[in-house]
Amino acid sequence: MGSPLPAYSSSVHKIIENAIEKKDLDFFYRLYLTRMAELSLTGQGKEFTEFAKSSLDQSQNSLFMAKGFEAIGSLIDLNFTKCINLLDELEESTREDEIKVWVDQISNLCRAYVNFHNGNYQLSLKHAEVAIASPMKSGTLDPMDKGRLIRLVACIGLVTSDIKLIDKCAEDILTIVNPDNLAVLDQAKSAIKSMQLLAHGEYRRAFELAKTTIAIEQASGRVGIADPFDCRFVLIRCFYEFSMIDEALDEIIKLKNEARQNNLTFIAYLCEVGEIRILSRIPNSQDRISNEINRLKNELLFNPDLKAMTWLVDLAEFFAKNHFNDLGRLNNILDRNSEIKYLQHQGKSVFRKFKPDDVSETKKLAEGTAHEIIRKNLHLSKVKTEGVKNQREYLKIALAKGEQVGALEIFLRQDNLTLEAIINLSPASNSIWLESLSRLAIERIKERNQFVKDSGEQLTSREIEVLNYLVSENSISSIGQTLHISKNTMKTHLRNIYRKLGVNGRHEAAKKAKEYFIV
Repeated sequence: MGSPLPAYSSSVHKIIENAIEKKDLDFFYRLYLTRMAELSLTGQGKEFTEFAKSSLDQSQNSLFMAKGFEAIGSLIDLNFTKCINLLDELEESTREDEIKVWVDQISNLCRAYVNFHNGNYQLSLKHAEVAIASPMKSGTLDPMDKGRLIRLVACIGLVTSDIKLIDKCAEDILTIVNPDNLAVLDQAKSAIKSMQLLAHGEYRRAFELAKTTIAIEQASGRVGIADPFDCRFVLIRCFYEFSMIDEALDEIIKLKNEARQNNLTFIAYLCEVGEIRILSRIPNSQDRISNEINRLKNELLFNPDLKAMTWLVDLAEFFAKNHFNDLGRLNNILDRNSEIKYLQHQGKSVFRKFKPDDVSETKKLAEGTAHEIIRKNLHLSKVKTEGVKNQREYLKIALAKGEQVGALEIFLRQDNLTLEAIINLSPASNSIWLESLSRLAIERIKERNQFVKDSGEQLTSREIEVLNYLVSENSISSIGQTLHISKNTMKTHLRNIYRKLGVNGRHEAAKKAKEYFIV
């Protein structure tokens, strides 16, 4: 005869039998919730729905709950369309019913995940915040649900580089009571902490914590929406900051392929953009980057179902153009993405490098995190009015903190003068880390010199504006009239554009502009 409790191992049957003898109903309710949690975390949506329904009767409220559990099961199975359709039907049916409170909670829970994985992180954030703020009562969202929602919000903070949001999540997760010592809540705390450490520039600690959390969750069979992709993003970013470019590229391609297979579309496209950012660091990757961005355009810009993700095309191009200091194109990208806070934040960071130094304001900047200490002192090390001795001391402070947290790439992103200063400091130091950084700095300078040799001058923002119109069918004279440019000035712009692109005429210029994502 088979086990009367086939969902559980034989080792716990005796405990269950003892609970039956004692009529411990609370034990069985917790056991029921634990089994539901296990099914939800391991991607077994159909089984989750069947198990959840097994405790229901034929009352009207139970029928509503059955549909709610089916919606959650569809979410677990990554059938987002079915999930939303069921929720829409359920909300319509219970508009005036007492069960509406429960329906609203699971609706916000599901919609937070669905909107995130469909790329609409702003709407995901709104639903998550409503669900998290809702009161916890028997039969509603439990600590695990809220803990995982806080983790999702932290992941949104990670994706958008919203450090304040991540810090808030790190505080909020500590307020979630865990009376049953659920491991999934402890893992959520670890995941959020790893994101916070990364955001603060504590790369070594972030790496180790993320790696441990990934190992535990993967060993527990976490898949689908419960996959530790947030910690995998942390790992990839740490590889990048460690200047372990090949490792970062390997990991992000692996995550991208897995996300595609599992219908996690937004994760896959985030990986695409991350891959382009990493490729921009690899010499002679221009053609590959161009192909990747053109493919992104074809997939995202012409598919109405992916409309919420179209900003990722500009983000990918931003990373590519930033590496080559193409300020004209960067300005164009920022102008048409004024509502995307992340891109605007990136833009401020880039253009800050080209503004006159305001030493007094820089000295007021906070130094509460490793990232803040490095960034502030690197900036001060470039201020000539501080004097050579002070500049060197600022650089030493930044380097000391960089060695402590394992940061390399933030230094290698600096201008050649800063890289040369780092190289000059190396002989007087016994630091193996600084010696390694100096070798990488020498390689980076060589890469940049080669790029300048190969690519020549960069187009100005006005020349890019003219080039945008060259791609159209408009005549040269009509383009000049549209842009309020005189005939002679137009000729000058055209000569400069053709020379810089290494082409002989309008059609070649338009073709090359498209191939190299200039327009």
